[in-house]
Amino acid sequence: MGKKILFVDDENDWREVAEMYLKDSGYEVLTARDATEALSRTEGVDLGLIILDLNLAGENGLILMKFLKRNHPDVPIILYTGQEHDAAAISHMLKQGARQYVRKGTLGELLQAVQGVLG
Repeated sequence: MGKKILFVDDENDWREVAEMYLKDSGYEVLTARDATEALSRTEGVDLGLIILDLNLAGENGLILMKFLKRNHPDVPIILYTGQEHDAAAISHMLKQGARQYVRKGTLGELLQAVQGVLG
């Protein structure tokens, strides 16, 4: 499929399962557990997509998203979170640069979002 996906989540189990699922679906996947690791993983890499958890062990995913968008403006970001947000909050996140917002749940829903963004 070409470009790489960076999957950022501080939950080891989610990160590992999502990585295997996306790889089994034909994508090349890099992972990161926090903002520092995510930033180092983006250096010099041709990313096609970033999947970003909003809560990263005390770090704010939205702040990380803003930094990533500033440094990689053409790379779409899917926010992937276990938190519930109302429509206004989701709309605000999308206006800040997220391409999609997906609630953690089934991996099939995540794959649909990835396919929708990457084609």
